[in-house]
Amino acid sequence: MSEQPQVVEEWFLLPGAESGGMGTREAPWGSVEEALATLARRPGATLRDAAAGGRDVELVCLTDAGVPPPAAQAANHRLYIDPHATVAGNGTEAKPCQDWNEACQTLKNRLRTQQFRLAPGERLRFHVREAFTTTRFEMRKRRVETFARSVFLMMALLLVAPVLLILGYLVVQAWPVLTPAFLYTNPQDYMTTGGIWAPLIGTFLLVLLSLLIAAPIGVLAGVYLNEYAGQNWWTRMINLAVVNLAGVPSIVHALFGVGAFVLFAGMGRSLLAAACTVAVMTLPVIITSSREALAAVPMAFREACWNLGASRWQTIRTIVLPNSISGILTGVILQVARAAGETAPILFTGAVFFVPIADSGLPYWLPYNWDDRFMALSMHLFTLSTQVKDVGDEVKFGTAVVLIGLVLAVNSLSIGLRVYLRSHKRW
Repeated sequence: MSEQPQVVEEWFLLPGAESGGMGTREAPWGSVEEALATLARRPGATLRDAAAGGRDVELVCLTDAGVPPPAAQAANHRLYIDPHATVAGNGTEAKPCQDWNEACQTLKNRLRTQQFRLAPGERLRFHVREAFTTTRFEMRKRRVETFARSVFLMMALLLVAPVLLILGYLVVQAWPVLTPAFLYTNPQDYMTTGGIWAPLIGTFLLVLLSLLIAAPIGVLAGVYLNEYAGQNWWTRMINLAVVNLAGVPSIVHALFGVGAFVLFAGMGRSLLAAACTVAVMTLPVIITSSREALAAVPMAFREACWNLGASRWQTIRTIVLPNSISGILTGVILQVARAAGETAPILFTGAVFFVPIADSGLPYWLPYNWDDRFMALSMHLFTLSTQVKDVGDEVKFGTAVVLIGLVLAVNSLSIGLRVYLRSHKRW
């Protein structure tokens, strides 16, 4: 609604004019006090009627020459009236008066205390606010919110635009090899031609094995920290270890994997050693997400279950875990996405330059045992880019597109699963 509604009542005054005026341009009042006193005694066509009808009215102060200010001029002073107000106000937009009488009394008080003066050529508007009318404060707040929303949208677009440009460039460069045969064919001719089946299946086995190791440990650790551990030095030590583990660079995890799993545990450079290293690296994500998901379950659920005689473990198993499964699965799936894209941890613990595998039969679908060295997409991309000669650029870009697509697919699955599970919550 406009801040300058059409004026339907207009009354005139001229400072110093003789008393007894009619409020018209030809016979103006001599002061604001006289205008208010005359209108208060006059029934019928008064400001009270205009206020009751929800119309804006103005007192117009003529210049010394008897000329009114331009009709298009905005009011110099405003007094707000809201017939729907429930408490008395002071005439401001935030605290409007309840009716015409209160507005007149407020104006008289301002005149008496010299807080108000209507100079020649100025207008005083009695603005009658209708129900649900947007105030200037609300309009200003909406403008600020719109500006902030636009700025944040631009910032988000600035973040998304480079990603889209990179993905678009990769897809265009890799388009000649992006076929189903590229996924299901093994590398050939010293990896200069063919597909990426061997590193692709190696990545799947690595992720699956690391998930089987990290998920139970991470979830159970989250259950312990949120449901059993007290606020003591031992719990603080565990939390500090989790935070520090999350900040360790991947190359340090690789060196740890060499010492702990390859040498100390006697696993050698194998799929199992690489999976254990990746599992240790992704544990903080699973522990943190599991703990936050468990903490989000209302305590009233636990108390109600305890009041029915259930033990702590029964409460966790039947109440807490089912209601926190969406957050836990989100952390687990994010672990899958990270494990698929890591290079350094597997570079030293099990991944190799090339492993020949069968082109058909069971060895084609399960080419690696847990104690075998294997190929992985991230390592394969590094090898193609730095070690293999005479390989086409489209093969390199195709490998990169498949790896990024795998990560995006897993993340999208995580988001979709979380939305689905949250939509089926009962609280």
